[in-house]
Amino acid sequence: MDTIYASANQNVSSIKIIRISGPEARKITKIFDFKLPKPKKYSVTKLTYKNRLIDKAVVFWLPGPNTITGEDIFELHIHGSIIIEDLVYQALSRQKKFRIANKGEFTKRGFLNGKIDLSQAEAINDIINAETEKQLEIANFQIDGNLRGKINLWRKQILDLSSKIELAIDFSDEEIPLNIEKEFLKNLDYLIKDIKISINNSAFYTSIRSGFLIVIVGKPNVGKSTLMNYIAKKDVSIVTEQPGTTRDIIEQKINLNGYPVYFYDTAGVRKTSSLIEKEGIKKTKKMIKNSDIILNLSVDNDFELFSDNYDKKIINVRSKSDINTKPFTNEDTSISIKNKKEMEKLLKKITDNISSLEPRESSFLVNKRQVDSAKNALKALKRIKNISIFLETELIAEELRLSSSALSSITNPIDIEEIFDEIFSNFCIGK
Repeated sequence: MDTIYASANQNVSSIKIIRISGPEARKITKIFDFKLPKPKKYSVTKLTYKNRLIDKAVVFWLPGPNTITGEDIFELHIHGSIIIEDLVYQALSRQKKFRIANKGEFTKRGFLNGKIDLSQAEAINDIINAETEKQLEIANFQIDGNLRGKINLWRKQILDLSSKIELAIDFSDEEIPLNIEKEFLKNLDYLIKDIKISINNSAFYTSIRSGFLIVIVGKPNVGKSTLMNYIAKKDVSIVTEQPGTTRDIIEQKINLNGYPVYFYDTAGVRKTSSLIEKEGIKKTKKMIKNSDIILNLSVDNDFELFSDNYDKKIINVRSKSDINTKPFTNEDTSISIKNKKEMEKLLKKITDNISSLEPRESSFLVNKRQVDSAKNALKALKRIKNISIFLETELIAEELRLSSSALSSITNPIDIEEIFDEIFSNFCIGK
């Protein structure tokens, strides 16, 4: 196996950490001519290559297997100069069985060496990419192994079901005791319900990962673009007296009180002969279907924009309240660009609406891959409901095996190569 190396931080900085992991990592002392430091102790030394001083650096020696990769690791904490990093890389590239690490390869080796499961590997990348407090909270929850604990619990329950089926097989030539069948079906129903709850509740947590979608809708000139610019804290949408100026979807992502939120300014909905404006309205309706929350703006108490019944959270907003001073019948709140308190009140209402989407029972599933695997497990368990425990015990045993295998794939997949590229290619080099 090759020994890999890469900078742990890719941007320009005062200090840069070059991490080396693999069977040849100990040779770093010979390559750069310094004594092997004590394990897990920082040491200051000169890095010299072919009698040429490269840098005075802090080095850190971590002998395997009790490391993040399960291998010997050396860290070189060099000054952040581009030329210093380049000279270190040049020296390492000339060594046999040394090469630059691929994206996520340090984490991948940790997984392959049993230091973390696949859900924890995904969580490491989620921590790196976290932009809000809620995203970080979910990632830390995953990296602590909470999903693995839940999966192990489900698999234990499947194992208990399998033991009852084995007992039923032993009674193949006799009548199966009714208490075995009754207890089996009771435990099966409980497991199906528990997995189904986690799948149903996963949407909220996957949205925390990817962002909640909030669409600003209304007739032309109700203040949608003005609201968008306020939220973005810059002019991202055109604001004029002429109606219909927004004809395409304008997107802005913000951190809203810890939640990642995408706001979309959309085309004003009205009857029009303009083909471009019609296309914008079409996009608006499509965006509404994909949204989590709809901000429905009005200046005339008309909040009935669409004939479609959207199963979404809708906040009816009386816009331009400095002009439209009288409350509307169906409004939830009011705003005026001239009244900061009203604008902040709207943002708080949005936050409260997002918080209300959070299910009472947490889901341990936070991405599509995990949810799809859980769905496959659930399908296998549901198929058992249509199988006779008296006549087809072997078939039930096979469905239980398929369900257990699907759940195992969430944390420790069997066919790992087919998902490696999908997961680890999203990592940065050096992790």
